[in-house]
Amino acid sequence: MHPAWRRRCDFIKKSDLMKLSLMPYVLILFLQISINNRIMRTETDAITLANEMVARKYGEFFIYPMHYQTIDSIWSDPKNHTLLDTMLFDDHIGVEAKFLACEVFFKKDILFMQRHPPEKIADIYAQALVNNYTGMANSWGLLYEHEDDGQVGIAFLTIGEKAIPSLAKLLDNKSTTLKYQGSQEATLGNGYHYRIKDFAAYYISRIMGTPLKYYPNTADRDKQIDDLKKRLH
Repeated sequence: MHPAWRRRCDFIKKSDLMKLSLMPYVLILFLQISINNRIMRTETDAITLANEMVARKYGEFFIYPMHYQTIDSIWSDPKNHTLLDTMLFDDHIGVEAKFLACEVFFKKDILFMQRHPPEKIADIYAQALVNNYTGMANSWGLLYEHEDDGQVGIAFLTIGEKAIPSLAKLLDNKSTTLKYQGSQEATLGNGYHYRIKDFAAYYISRIMGTPLKYYPNTADRDKQIDDLKKRLH
């Protein structure tokens, strides 16, 4: 073979070898780009779902039985199952949307608490209580004399002892923004003049198995709550 052709063949062989050696890196880069694109699409879809849930596109929450119908509607689309998990993982998604996602999971997939720290879920519910994300006190129960934990408040009892730290942070919150709605329930519930700290103390005592007594006088309630704080430290 002519020397020039031999050199050309050697060059081609070396070039092919270089291409072959680079193939794994090119493949890895392609897979990484593909994965990143998929993650971005999932995050974007999760944000969209979060906004739709908060805007009540799927229906009303916390008005029964529509609440359950709304949850059924969300859960009926299998892709939403993964998106709801993404909503809880994504720090860019607001607490209200995370709270609604938890409500869906509590009714449809209780094992979500194995994928997400119970303490984190408890904190989401504590913020929902403080910020009145349900729009009414009814969701959190009539409490003390009735031992009524509420359709939403029962989540604290489901979480158990790991919910106590989040609730303990509310034991100084004197806000009375939560109001009961309806006719009989509103008259009864609003007559108790519950503060956020009264809700928190009730749930903590129920979790600990030592239910507190309701006192009409707030000073008596505060003394009881102070005793509860001492027991927590």
